[in-house]
Amino acid sequence: MATFQSFCLMVVVMISVSLMLKTGLSYEVPAEPSPSPSDETDYAPRPLSSYEVYLQHCAAKLYPDCGDQVFSAIFFGNDTVSSTCCEKLVNEVGKRCHDDMTKYSLQSPNLRKNQFQILQRSESVWNYCLYLDYPALQPVHAPSIEPVGADTDLFL
Repeated sequence: MATFQSFCLMVVVMISVSLMLKTGLSYEVPAEPSPSPSDETDYAPRPLSSYEVYLQHCAAKLYPDCGDQVFSAIFFGNDTVSSTCCEKLVNEVGKRCHDDMTKYSLQSPNLRKNQFQILQRSESVWNYCLYLDYPALQPVHAPSIEPVGADTDLFL
């Protein structure tokens, strides 16, 4: 009987030890909690609005050579636009696209602080290019005319 009790005690001890070892070895490290949707930064590009697509088409007309010239002349004031690029700006891009691209770029906080100078340079670049392409549109100095008085034949 003592042998049977020793055998049972031995079985219980072995089962206990094996359960302890199994539990200890199978201890899983808890995974880091997954971030909530509000914590995630969305790096996926959003679809372009129709206005941004329109601006992309405007800019594509100046790409690759003329875009840098026009951009530098407007936003940094350190470049002169070539006659070839002026022709593209006036005839292919147009005034509306030119103005819209400039105004859209001014939404950037880095450029917004110089908004007045940038808008002036934008208008200067446009006028410079327009006059290069259409010299007849340049302002002409009017000859001095004597003031018209009530006694002239003009008012009869």
